[in-house]
Amino acid sequence: MKKIFQYILFFNLICSYSSCDILEVDPKDFTAPDNFYSTEEELTSALYGVYFYMNDTYIGEYNNIILGDLGTDVTYSRAGEFVPVFQYYNMEAPTIEFSDAWRVHYTAIGAANMVINRAQKSSVEGTYKDQVIAEAKVLRAYFYHNLVLLWGDVPLWTDEFDIDVMPTLPRSPKTEVIEQIYDDLDKAIPNLPDNYAPEQLGRITSWAAKALWARVSLLQSDYQTAYAQANDVIGHSPHALLTNYADVFDWHNEFNSELIFVTPRQRDCQGSTIHTSVSPQLNKERVVFDPLFKKGQTALRPDGKTVSSSDNLFQGFGNFVSYSSYVNSFEEADTRVGMVSWNSLKMSNGKTVSLKGIGKSNHYILKWMAFDEPNKNGGRDIHHIRLAELYLILAEAANELDLPEEAVAALNEIRKRAFGNDSHNYKYTNDESYEYKLADKEAIKEAIINENKWELGAEGLRRWYLNHWGYDYLYKALQSLETVNNKGEIVKENEKGLKNIKPHHVLFKIPAQEFVKNPNLGYNNPGY
Repeated sequence: MKKIFQYILFFNLICSYSSCDILEVDPKDFTAPDNFYSTEEELTSALYGVYFYMNDTYIGEYNNIILGDLGTDVTYSRAGEFVPVFQYYNMEAPTIEFSDAWRVHYTAIGAANMVINRAQKSSVEGTYKDQVIAEAKVLRAYFYHNLVLLWGDVPLWTDEFDIDVMPTLPRSPKTEVIEQIYDDLDKAIPNLPDNYAPEQLGRITSWAAKALWARVSLLQSDYQTAYAQANDVIGHSPHALLTNYADVFDWHNEFNSELIFVTPRQRDCQGSTIHTSVSPQLNKERVVFDPLFKKGQTALRPDGKTVSSSDNLFQGFGNFVSYSSYVNSFEEADTRVGMVSWNSLKMSNGKTVSLKGIGKSNHYILKWMAFDEPNKNGGRDIHHIRLAELYLILAEAANELDLPEEAVAALNEIRKRAFGNDSHNYKYTNDESYEYKLADKEAIKEAIINENKWELGAEGLRRWYLNHWGYDYLYKALQSLETVNNKGEIVKENEKGLKNIKPHHVLFKIPAQEFVKNPNLGYNNPGY
C-alpha cells in the first residue's frame, strides 16, 4: 500500500488541483506562509513537501541509481547523456546538465531547513512536532550524503533562507558535512517511531535512520560507528531477510520485511520511471517474438504470467543492462544472478527463445522491472536501503575491527539465502581442503567486495563502495570486464572507460556554471 503519498493533505492538494502533474508543483508553495505550522496537519503537509524531493530523478530515482553503477563492474547504459561522461570517464568534459543534480539537492536541503526551523517555532505541542523535525533531519542527512559522495567538499547550510542566498556560500570540508549528518541522525533517532501504521508506510523510521547512519559511517571508514548501527538494526529491528531473493524485488511485494528505507510511487500520480529504462525495447525484440505470437504461441514471463503479445513484454528503452562479465562472475547455483540476467523466454511449444538485446548485452535487470506499467509512469517503489546491505556493512566493519568470525558469519547470512542452503558458506580457516575458506583479513575483504557486487549490483551503490575501497579497486573493477566476442576473442567490455579513468575520478567535477553563479566556491576538485 502506498498510503504515504495517497491520503495526506499534501497529495490531496496536488492531485486535486494539478491533475497529478506533480513535477510542476513547487513544494515551497505549501510551506511559505509564516503561520503555516499551527496544526499537526500543517506540519505533516510541510514535511511531505520535503519527502517530495525523494522522487526527483537525481535524488532518489533513475539518474541517482544509474550513476551509482555506471563506470563499475556491474551494469552499463547504452544511451543517455551520462554515458560518455561517467561510464567512459570523460569527466573533464563540460557537465552543465549535471548542475540539475547540484541545484535540486540544495533546493531539497532548503525545504528541509525551512521545516526544521519553522517547526521548532511552531505553537503545536506534543511529541509529533519532534517527530516531524526528526524526519526532516534524516532527509537532510540523506541529501547531504548524496552531495558528499558526488563532490566531497560542498557548501553546508542549515539555516532557513532563500535558495538565492546559496551563491554566497563557500565549500565546507567534507569532514564538517559528515559531522552535520551524524548530528542530524543522532538527534533524530530518539524522536522517530520504530514502525508506522499501514496508511503511513514510507515515512522514515528509527531503523531507517540507523541504517543510513551505518552506510554513511562505513563509506567514511568509521568502522566502529558502522558496526554499532548495523548490529542494532540487524539484532533489534523488525526487518528480516526474505527467504527468496527474487521476492525482495517483486514490485507487488511492497514494504516487505527486508526493505528499510523506501520511497513509494503511484502510477498516474508520481509514477516511477526506472522500470522504463530496464525493460527491453519493443521494436528490437518484436522482430523475434511477433512471428511466434502470430502462430498462436504464448510466452511465460519472469513473473509467472502467460502473455501472447510483445506489447505485454517489452515497453521500455532497454538502456540499463548487465555486463556479460558481471553475469559470468556469479558462482554456479547462486540464485541472485537471475535478477540481473533476464535473457530468454520459454514459449508454449517448449522451446526457449533468447532476447535479442541491444548493443553488447541482452542481460536485462529484473530488480527494477514493473511489467504492464506505462512508460515513465509506474507503481514501482524505489528501494534505498534494505537489510542485506546492513549484513555487508557489518561484515566489513567487523573485519576492520579484527572480528573475523563475526564478519564471516554476517556474509554467510546472505550466502545461505543466495544458494538455498549452507553448502556454500565461507569459513574462517587455514584448512586448504575447505572450498570456501577465508584465511585472513585480506581474504575476507575480497569476499566482501565480491558479495557486495553479487548482492547489491544494479541498485545504485557499487560506485560508492568501490570509491570507498579506493581507486585501485575501481580500476581493478574495470579491468575485470572481459568477455568473449563472436570471433572467440577476449575483449574488454568497457575499454574506453579503462583507458580514460584517472584517480581523481572518484569525485565528480563541479559544473563550471556553478562557479559563475558562486565565485565563493573557490576551486574545483583536484584534477579538473
